[in-house]
Amino acid sequence: MSSNALTLHPILPPTQVLSHLHSGQLLRIDAPRGSAMIICHRHHAEIAGPGAAIGGVLDIDCYRAIPIGKVALVYPESAVERREAFLVRHQWIESTQRVANYPVPLQRATIILKMLRKYCGAEAFSYLPDDAIAQLVGVLPQTIVTARKHLDRLTRKSVSRTSSIAV
Repeated sequence: MSSNALTLHPILPPTQVLSHLHSGQLLRIDAPRGSAMIICHRHHAEIAGPGAAIGGVLDIDCYRAIPIGKVALVYPESAVERREAFLVRHQWIESTQRVANYPVPLQRATIILKMLRKYCGAEAFSYLPDDAIAQLVGVLPQTIVTARKHLDRLTRKSVSRTSSIAV
């Protein structure tokens, strides 16, 4: 991470980041795999991971930014860095959009939860707010709660099968 990085504490709401995003400053996420940021807008949310652009004209209207893992933000210094950061952000948007295209809300909720748990790990995943996850794929927060319960039951069944086989 460069010396001009703005480092965020994992999972805590980074209110200082919102002032940067509202000012229109363009930043790039500088973080290891498994880290990302959920950026909530009025009617939707987006997730952006390592290398992705945040801020600028993309997020001037956001009201919440939720870091996942060890996130640092840096200022892209060259036109090439800015272009690459926009391309990475676009890839994250496309990935989420593929999930949002599923017609059944519970299916969308389950798929995004599986993706987030696999990407950021079970511990960080457990702290993510249901309402922010719901905004990622256009479902109600209650749908995320239902999908989490279903996934938890599946995980417990899988763990108990594995432990009974090992005995």
